[in-house]
Amino acid sequence: MWLHILRLICGCIALCLAAAAQVDEAPSPTPVPFTPEPRQPQWRIGFDLGNATILEAPELNPDNDFKSAVREAERVLPQPGLNFGLALLPFMKLNVRTPQLVNPRQWTILDLEGKMKEKSFQALGVFMGAQMTSTEGGYHLVSVASMPHDPFLGLRKEPFPGNLVFGFAGNPKPKHLRKKFSETKWEHLLPVEDAADLPAGYEAVKELLDDRNSNAPQRFIYGTSIEALIRNRRNKLWLLNYSHPDTTMGTHPWGIFLEQGDKLEPLYIFKPPASEDQYVAYFAASLDLNGDGTDELVVEASYRLGTSFKVISVSNGKYQETFTSYYRGPA
Repeated sequence: MWLHILRLICGCIALCLAAAAQVDEAPSPTPVPFTPEPRQPQWRIGFDLGNATILEAPELNPDNDFKSAVREAERVLPQPGLNFGLALLPFMKLNVRTPQLVNPRQWTILDLEGKMKEKSFQALGVFMGAQMTSTEGGYHLVSVASMPHDPFLGLRKEPFPGNLVFGFAGNPKPKHLRKKFSETKWEHLLPVEDAADLPAGYEAVKELLDDRNSNAPQRFIYGTSIEALIRNRRNKLWLLNYSHPDTTMGTHPWGIFLEQGDKLEPLYIFKPPASEDQYVAYFAASLDLNGDGTDELVVEASYRLGTSFKVISVSNGKYQETFTSYYRGPA
């Protein structure tokens, strides 16, 4: 009897030691190579997580698919050593689109308060965790104070719109960043169509945005305004949604408009198909990302339970969506 119990205890100890050995054998992160500073302006979107700064690097994802990057992380680190955090990966053991890598020794990081810092990005990371239930994109460049031996990094903050940052390759000095100037009123969780709170000409926006494809019980005009440079001249822009704020109700068209006296000139109109995941849009920032004298417009896409960011730029003479960040929300 006692011998049997002793064998069971020894067996349990052996299993625990084996599990510990597997964790100990998790490969340590290895540095991401530095590359020459690019000749053309290069920027990335990212987040300040308190003890780490990350920049999204979708160009490095295998097959240009963030799920492939996650699978790569799960292959080299099959047993996440934390509930939720960043896994810092052994770069040379990964399938990475290395020719696409842009990683000079210095990046200029600009936060939403307009503060700039210089940082180096030593690691490649993917969000992982034993209890992770959200999608957080694929590969990220990671800046930490020093490269840890343990590949699993717990975070002081999670990515969210308030800690958004922009990374510029090299040492450029962005001249300005502007956050939203105003937001229309809300009462009882619904937007208020108050003429004193909306721009002149907002009634005409309803006709421009109406897609005749909504089953929502009621639609509202609501949104945000911002100041932005257009050909080096400051202008006031409005981003207006025409929808019910509940993204499960109907479709959610929106547009960006230039305020001109008592009129609103449409710069960009988006009417999503009913089949698409619906979101509500708000201005997050305006800044000149490529140095051409006209600001890019950074838009927060607010889904029912998740968030992504879109960049609207002038391309070929008109405003177009030129970038969409990773979606962060329920898997």
